[in-house]
Amino acid sequence: MMKKKSMTEKQKKRTLAIILFLLPGMLIYSLLVLYPLTDGFILSTFKWTTLTKKVFVGLENYKNVLSSRYFIKSLKVSLIFMAGTTILQIGLGFTFGYMLYLQLRGYKVFKSIFFTPVVLMTVAVGFIFNYIFSPAVGLLEPIMNALGLGEHYFPPLADSTWALVIVIITHSWQFMGIQIMMFNTGFMNLPQEVIEMATIDGASGFKMIRHMIIPLTREITKTIIILQMIGALRAFDVVFVMTAGGPNHATEVLPMHMFVQAFENFNIGNGSVVAVVIFVVCLGLTIISRKVMGQEDLQY
Repeated sequence: MMKKKSMTEKQKKRTLAIILFLLPGMLIYSLLVLYPLTDGFILSTFKWTTLTKKVFVGLENYKNVLSSRYFIKSLKVSLIFMAGTTILQIGLGFTFGYMLYLQLRGYKVFKSIFFTPVVLMTVAVGFIFNYIFSPAVGLLEPIMNALGLGEHYFPPLADSTWALVIVIITHSWQFMGIQIMMFNTGFMNLPQEVIEMATIDGASGFKMIRHMIIPLTREITKTIIILQMIGALRAFDVVFVMTAGGPNHATEVLPMHMFVQAFENFNIGNGSVVAVVIFVVCLGLTIISRKVMGQEDLQY
């Protein structure tokens, strides 16, 4: 009986110790994550009449925002932006990451080259690409003139279709280094004995990639895709610097639309609605991606 009582007291002390260790982390998480989420949802149910007065309107802001054609367009632009940057960064990240894994000649130099854009400020990257495509001082027009293609030149950032393409390329160029390093790290952690056995059995080139590399790196690939999609949906600074959402809302992604509503139109309620939508979309995509890519019976 005494022994049982002693075990119960030890379990209670152990549970208390676990709670005490978890408490600081939970407090920080609540302060930095749960509180802003809750406050954002609360703000989305109010409408500001002046700088200091606000009126509770319930779900009226949601009705106004979700039925707005500008919101629907920004949602489509965000999804296109997410798809474009994800395809580029995952495809090129996997390719260059695998090339670094093979440790070809000069691979250490290329590691630095690939990662250099990541450490640049996004604002600076936006200005650099703005100058490249500028019709006044940019490099694109002189290059096309030198190649005899000057008559086909047009300012791409002023074109509704090409502006989004340029922004996608700019964002992918800057952050592709992260995907390359993450893929390279995943490849470096592959079980070498399995790779060696596959090589002995005659696997090489695309057969090695298809039947060995891709299945063995499925978990890291899943993580990279989810992080990339969430990062793309939160992209704001490069769009703000390069196009400010133009021309004609062609590059107005959801964070840009949120900024316009909250700080240019001073409609904080509508801006908060857009923020809630971004959170819901990110959460939904994460759950769907984990379910789709988490299947154990995927065929390669």
